[in-house]
Amino acid sequence: MEEEIVITSSSIDDGIGCWDLQTGTEHLRYKSCASPPHDLISVGRRFLASSQLQDPKASSGAILYWSWSRPQVEVKCFPEEPIKPLVANSEGTYLVGGGLSGNIYFWEVGFLALSLVFNLLFVCFNQLKLVV
Repeated sequence: MEEEIVITSSSIDDGIGCWDLQTGTEHLRYKSCASPPHDLISVGRRFLASSQLQDPKASSGAILYWSWSRPQVEVKCFPEEPIKPLVANSEGTYLVGGGLSGNIYFWEVGFLALSLVFNLLFVCFNQLKLVV
């Protein structure tokens, strides 16, 4: 049986908490995740990704990646604008983020490099959903 965990983050508390769902014991506390608007997702059960906005007046944001076994940020990505919602496909091969300007950013996770940008001319995205 696979272990089930609960992952939480807060815009006030610095860090991401990870607890065992059955016992309530804390596994790890991932660092560097205090940001007012942000999203936190599991990418294909391989790692965690979070969109970050360090300063609400900033013209760019960051996407941080953590492996399941280390509490420190392993990879940082800096898109040209702040990203709010994130979504990944179930295999964890693609990561999609919605920019404040209405742009959609598409990354291939294996390369951790930005692959495509779609300008949809909408206002800020609050939620994204992948439908296959």
